Amino acid sequence: MRLSKREIVSREKIDEFIRECSVVRIGMLSEGEPYIVPLNFVYFEESIYFHCAGAGRKIDAIRKNPLVCLEFDELHGIAEESADTLYTSVIAWGSALEERNPEIAKKALELICSKYLKQPRVITDKMVAGTTIVSVRIDRVTGKENLD
Repeated sequence: MRLSKREIVSREKIDEFIRECSVVRIGMLSEGEPYIVPLNFVYFEESIYFHCAGAGRKIDAIRKNPLVCLEFDELHGIAEESADTLYTSVIAWGSALEERNPEIAKKALELICSKYLKQPRVITDKMVAGTTIVSVRIDRVTGKENLD
């Protein structure tokens, strides 16, 4: 990292930021070109979980090549005097896999609903069966921020 003073060295701080982020962008290789998609997600047990359709460009790309890059960011504002951008950002790398365990898939859906609907929702077995849940176990992560 070029400006080491901006590096976030605490994994706990990075994990907390990931948990609080509202959107993750997932980058992958699709049809021979880079492809990035913003997603709703939850972070638990050191993995990102999101839901998607069982067919389409995103899941097709993941099935072909599970290696992905994740980007999380938050813009805190602009420092008027210096014109510096105030931000926190995290980049993570891992492998995306369809979640085959129905109990984990159900938990992921419950957590996604709680996070974005701000209330619990009953998730039925039928809902789980009709939804593709993908998990990304984070293998490597870096973070940086400028808060001054």
